[in-house]
Amino acid sequence: MSVREFINAIPKVELNIQLTGALNRDTLLMVANQNGIPSEIKHFETWVELLETPDYERLDEIAEVTGKWVKYHEDIARVVYDLGVFLSKQNIRYAEVSIAPSYFLDNDYMGIETFIEALNDGRDKALRGWNVDMSWVFCVPRDNPRVGDDVARWATGATARRGNVIGLGLIGQEDAQPVGQFKRAFNTARKKDLFTVAHAGSTIGAEGIVPAVEELEPHRLTDTWGLHEDKATRDLVVDSELLVVVSLSRAEKLGFVDTVADYPLQTLFDDNVNIVLSSGMPSLYQTTLTDEYVIAHEQCGLEIGEIVELIRRSIQSSFMDDDAKADLLKTFDSDVEMARQQYLQPTEESAED
Repeated sequence: MSVREFINAIPKVELNIQLTGALNRDTLLMVANQNGIPSEIKHFETWVELLETPDYERLDEIAEVTGKWVKYHEDIARVVYDLGVFLSKQNIRYAEVSIAPSYFLDNDYMGIETFIEALNDGRDKALRGWNVDMSWVFCVPRDNPRVGDDVARWATGATARRGNVIGLGLIGQEDAQPVGQFKRAFNTARKKDLFTVAHAGSTIGAEGIVPAVEELEPHRLTDTWGLHEDKATRDLVVDSELLVVVSLSRAEKLGFVDTVADYPLQTLFDDNVNIVLSSGMPSLYQTTLTDEYVIAHEQCGLEIGEIVELIRRSIQSSFMDDDAKADLLKTFDSDVEMARQQYLQPTEESAED
């Protein structure tokens, strides 16, 4: 039996991949050299080392600094295309990619319309070449609340809506700024029928989840930690019918758990928390979505049927339009049965013999 091959063969969606944490290292260094970055910034080699061996207390800083090496239209299109190739190797058919536009627009090289055009040039090439579709969630960094209204305006503008921008998100360390500073931006997004996503619970646990839910009223929570420790908060999330997207590798890398086996995934699953898995920042966490589902089975104890349920749930909970979602679910159910026969059934028959 090959659980990894079985999981890799199943069509999947990725609901919380962050572009600046998913950049291909070789492509990023090539772009940096083309743009003269080594001579422009201090300690360039140190940042290169941090890409290889991240300091997990500086993740946001690493993502912001190295993301700014990607300056031009062709750079954006290239890294997005590379992301599509990376996703295709895991049979990920659709991804909702979180992007902080302020990381890329803090220069004189492009405006928001050019930026959106570049994102979709890369997306279209990945869709044509690898059958991987991508949508964009424009995010506000918590440590920069002054850009909140700008990001909300960019995300809800006509160019963005035509350019596959489907959501507004909040990312970064929760202790950077009070969540109320971002309420107006989230209200703007909701009024324009944009989906909203809040990174909550990763820095201060349940204490950060409650205000995010009550003040921002998001459609989804990401990188959430602390639900297993606080029943009232867990009940709030369940009653609010919120999707919770987590990365097991992230929890281990950031020290929330000593090993992935300690992650309370089964507890949350059994308590009806609407949880799914993500790779988050795969380049920095050194993981993939396939890896996350494999370790959920091998280290957290979820059965194969429960893994299948989580993957199907992620498709159902995505922000895809209804027709695309229905088509993917139909393909998913068919491919799961074929993958069972190819990768799991022989072992089951052998066991019976």
